[in-house]
Amino acid sequence: MKSSHKTIILLSGLILVSLLPLFLEKFHIYLLTEVMIYAVLGVSFYLLLGHTGFLSMGHAAYFGLGGYTTAFCLYYAPAIPLPVAMLLGALTGLLSGLIIGALLLRLTKIYYSFATLAFSQMLWASAWKWRSLTGGDDGLTGWSSRQVTLPFLGTFGLSDVNFIYYLVFFIALTSILLCWYFIKTPLGNTLASIKSNTNRAGFLGINTAMAKLMLFTFSGLIAGTAGSLFILFKKMASPNFLDMFTSFDVVVLSVVGGYSSFAGPLIGSFVHVYMVEYLSSFTERWQLIMGLFFMMVILFFSGGLVGLFRRLSKKLLSLKRTGAS
Repeated sequence: MKSSHKTIILLSGLILVSLLPLFLEKFHIYLLTEVMIYAVLGVSFYLLLGHTGFLSMGHAAYFGLGGYTTAFCLYYAPAIPLPVAMLLGALTGLLSGLIIGALLLRLTKIYYSFATLAFSQMLWASAWKWRSLTGGDDGLTGWSSRQVTLPFLGTFGLSDVNFIYYLVFFIALTSILLCWYFIKTPLGNTLASIKSNTNRAGFLGINTAMAKLMLFTFSGLIAGTAGSLFILFKKMASPNFLDMFTSFDVVVLSVVGGYSSFAGPLIGSFVHVYMVEYLSSFTERWQLIMGLFFMMVILFFSGGLVGLFRRLSKKLLSLKRTGAS
């Protein structure tokens, strides 16, 4: 497909997504908002696993810390403007990526994966036990009635589903475009070469340690942004945002969509959110069905749904060529 055709399709898709609140019920707007947040989190995970080969089993650490930082601002310092609170949440994700990345820089493969999981669980336990600060298992709430005034646009409430949708849409689009640009930069190409062969990249004079640290930091920034959006969307901050099941959700949606493709987390987040919502409404054993679906993808659809689409496209193209000849 020509690049011009791809651009037209992409712009058409963005226009369609921006107009959906005019046609859909609030329930579907709510679900699509969740899809976009998970897409941002999934893309931040893709930067680590799909583009560079680092399997983070504790990706919820950046996500939860970003969310809690914004929640603390809204709960304990309501005078702080919402954009500043969200920016602080994103910067907390960046800082946590920098610190955790620096501590785990020398670890590889399974050791790195389990170390990230340990960090995430440590933070989850802290949020669960430190009730005076985080609210414990009750979480933090109380900002759903807050009003936000935007220049030239007017005043909106955080309880307004359409406002949250457009807020998430704008920030999610910006975050995803930044990630796309990141992998196209010289640093992104350097990180891809590290994934192929770390030792060879080092022999070529590449400072692999610094490149990895910059990757962890940027991935933390994007995940922290997703966490900040999530507490506005859910109207609360909970220790569950830091636990291992949130990290596993990111792994699942990435594998289902196709973790080796940039589009994988975008497709995977849509499938994951809608399957969880509809299956849980039909049966209490929805997790069993989700597990079976996940196993089928691993066993029969190498490359996830993106890989399946690509193989089907190639077959259709070859059939057309055969018919034309």
